[in-house]
Amino acid sequence: MTSMKGVQLTAPGQFRLRTDLAVPEPGPREVRLRVTACGICGTDVHICAGDPSMNGLIAPPVTLGHEFCGVVDKLGAGIDEKRLQLGTYVSAEMHEICGVCPACRTGAFHACATARIRGINLNGAFAEFVVVSASNVVPLPKDLPVQVGAILDPLGNAVHTVMKTDVKDRTVAIIGYGPIGAFCGEVATFVGASHIFILDVAEQALARAREWVARRGLKDKVTVLDAREKPVETIVDMTKGGVDVSLEISGHPAGINNAIAMTRPAGHVVNLGLPKADTVGIEKFSKNFIFKGLTMHAVIGREMFRTWDQMLDLLKRGMDIRHFVTAEMPLEQFGKGVERFGKGLEQKVVLYPSGHP
Repeated sequence: MTSMKGVQLTAPGQFRLRTDLAVPEPGPREVRLRVTACGICGTDVHICAGDPSMNGLIAPPVTLGHEFCGVVDKLGAGIDEKRLQLGTYVSAEMHEICGVCPACRTGAFHACATARIRGINLNGAFAEFVVVSASNVVPLPKDLPVQVGAILDPLGNAVHTVMKTDVKDRTVAIIGYGPIGAFCGEVATFVGASHIFILDVAEQALARAREWVARRGLKDKVTVLDAREKPVETIVDMTKGGVDVSLEISGHPAGINNAIAMTRPAGHVVNLGLPKADTVGIEKFSKNFIFKGLTMHAVIGREMFRTWDQMLDLLKRGMDIRHFVTAEMPLEQFGKGVERFGKGLEQKVVLYPSGHP
């Protein structure tokens, strides 16, 4: 087999399914993986829509896709066959790091100053095969459903966000109930948050949050609030001073400011959401932030590989996220999947390059 199918970005905002892409060959210390399943991310939607905020990151022509699972297909030179046997069920961290920058030298590999990302500026996993560094490969439990294996990347973002500070027995606000916000709710519930407030402005997201609360029997543990209706005042009043931890997922300036304002003195604000603008103003900075002695955290990706270990442990202990996958399609329907996901009609979309296993 010398050619394969894959979704290639040919220019900003322009993509197509190709059947003549060259099957990649692993170089030294690399591994070729046969992709079993892959997930569509919000970043993919922005890339395919030609969002100007992504144009400085993408490097077309490039094969898209950074959420996936698969099996080891071929080893490059210098790989220990005992560590990675052919046919092993795996996923992979798609940030390819330099290993020599200050962040890498201190073990903060996820914050590598010159990291490149497969599926964005290196060829990714919306294809039958993908090549990654062997050191990035993460073996998966054999009984982990492939639709879950396909979305470990965004689940890892949520695990990193929730577990940036201790939320057990604490009140938590989640600002933004997209896929990662939804994952954050599941993770925070599973690790024992005392009460969770979910905020969004979209009716569709609010309906999904309420449905999740009802299905999981969490009425006494979770409160869903419309962020258009004085959310700060409501939460400060209900908690008698503010939540212990705010998780800002939306990236909207109002959400960022609300997260700060609704967190109690000496509390924690964890920021994952990316604003569209380069600059975000902080309202009442002295009163809401400095004089409250807040701790602000910035989250990018997943800690390599602490987050992966935490995530797989949560899944092993019984955390179930299968219900977040609301559509499964062949890779040929990528365009449909991106459209439905971008419109919020699906919570997570999983694609199968070689058919549903």
